[in-house]
Amino acid sequence: MKLLSVWGKNLTNSFSRQNKKLKKFKRQHELDKYLVTSLNKKKIPSWKQIKYLPKILSRQEKIQFQVLSAIIVVCLIGLMINLYLLATIAVPKSGGQYLEGMIGSPQFINPILAKTNDVDVDIARLVFSGLLKYNKNRQLIPDLAESYEISADQLVYTFHLRRDVKWHNGEPFRADDVIFTVASIQDPQFKSPLSPSFRGIVAEKIDDYTVTFTLKEPFAPFAGLLTFGILPENLWYSIPPANADLTELNKKPIGTGPWKFDSFKKDQNGLIKSYTLVRNENYYSEKPYLEKIIFKFYPDYNSAVEGLKSKEVDGLASLPKQFGPELTKYKNLVYHHLDQPQYTAIFFNQRKNELLKSDYIRQALALAVNKQKIIEDIYNNEGRIINEPNLPGIDSPEDIKKYPYNPGEAIALLEKNGWELTTTTTEDGVSQSVRKKGNWYLEITLTTVDQPKNIETAELIKNFWDEIGFKTTLKIVGETKILQETINPREYQALLFGENLGSDPDPLPFWHSAQNEYPGLNLAIFSNKTVDKLLEDARKINNWEERKKKYNEFQKIIAEELPTIFLFNSTYTYPVDKNIKGFDAWGIAVPADRFANLNEWYVKTRRVWK
Repeated sequence: MKLLSVWGKNLTNSFSRQNKKLKKFKRQHELDKYLVTSLNKKKIPSWKQIKYLPKILSRQEKIQFQVLSAIIVVCLIGLMINLYLLATIAVPKSGGQYLEGMIGSPQFINPILAKTNDVDVDIARLVFSGLLKYNKNRQLIPDLAESYEISADQLVYTFHLRRDVKWHNGEPFRADDVIFTVASIQDPQFKSPLSPSFRGIVAEKIDDYTVTFTLKEPFAPFAGLLTFGILPENLWYSIPPANADLTELNKKPIGTGPWKFDSFKKDQNGLIKSYTLVRNENYYSEKPYLEKIIFKFYPDYNSAVEGLKSKEVDGLASLPKQFGPELTKYKNLVYHHLDQPQYTAIFFNQRKNELLKSDYIRQALALAVNKQKIIEDIYNNEGRIINEPNLPGIDSPEDIKKYPYNPGEAIALLEKNGWELTTTTTEDGVSQSVRKKGNWYLEITLTTVDQPKNIETAELIKNFWDEIGFKTTLKIVGETKILQETINPREYQALLFGENLGSDPDPLPFWHSAQNEYPGLNLAIFSNKTVDKLLEDARKINNWEERKKKYNEFQKIIAEELPTIFLFNSTYTYPVDKNIKGFDAWGIAVPADRFANLNEWYVKTRRVWK
């Protein structure tokens, strides 16, 4: 107990001493505080006082102070950035480039020779300008022309040219250039694919900035023909027309467009592998933001898609539907699905299959086709069901005749007309159900071109028709033979094929009875006097609303007569890296139309105050 008492007494003394030291420290702290405040009456420490902080802070306190200071600085910077972003907006900035992959190689970068090669057409569209052009909304607007007017009888078109246009070599643009270009198109030695469209057209120079075109008869689509690029007379007049396809100007063109030739690179075989255009700083209209466009050429789509995957290029001129699935994991790509005046259809040739002359037979075949399944299973939903010719700018009439998918109704229609289901055996010993009436069997041959999507579609259609007892045989024709051996001589019973109507809705080349034989394009060999009259009259009407009425009547007759099963309008897929901004187009007539607002594309930005 004595030991415990001593230990307690010592502990009390220890606390007493510690207490005295604490009181002494507090008194000293108060004195120090008084001394500091007496030296500086302000509560905020002066810079001289702050300088002593590192000497009086402990190591741990220094670390805490540094961390706190860093946090405050970061927060202030973040606050300033946010305030700046809120007070400004990002706008396009001049600079940068776009590199696009293409299939093929340039041959004639010449607007009046380039129609048959997409590569040539695409590049020529950027280098050359026409009197008129289509904007991103597919509207026809002036380009090299300031304005134009059409005479009351619709035979004379007068164009007033811009006075501020210069060729890429600095020479001024004049009416002589327009007259020379039209004359070259009409010269058979020049071998221009545009020649048939300008037969009988008379182009005249009124003065240096006025030209007229005189037609033999009214032709409403004529203005749409004047989007072809104009050639510089001073460079081309000395070149013999017969040698026009040999000149170096076809590879190193001089135009008036927003882009001008810079350079190209060839491989060891002399093929051009890349082609570079640079911005025309003297362009008469709105100059592009991009400084350079580079085209890289591939021999096929497989290698082009690999180039897109590896980021050798920023985009592809087009992407076939079969390559879509393998690119889904590449998140840097944006897919522009562009509407186009192109439709895929089954064209009946009643001359080659007597069964097709019966309306109910064609109706049963139409009812048996599941168009939605074709779009979903084969085209990845990149298409739109149609029931009539897909005329650009013309909506489908609400009361148009339609044949929605209904195999039950198709079977009932056939049975009503005496076609009973029976079983036959093929040469391979396979049993097959087919409908028979007397000595006749329901049989048809479906022909298409040797392309993956066409074959898949044809096989699906064969299944649809087989299911209703219509025995279907497929005939696949090579791409190089389809025109000469099948389409031109009209050697098919049913043809699965696509047609592109172009920029103007004029369907006369595809549906007038005068086009039933080659070189006409009436693949259904359809003859109807009322349709012929509607199409002829529509060509002579420049009033758009009146013209549309004619085409609506035409569409109703085609849908009712059913010479063709219209399947779908497939979209044009244009993949581009997401760093390329400013693309703004919903539809095209030809692939080159994807560049309709190229002047608005950009990769660089700057911020401006709101």
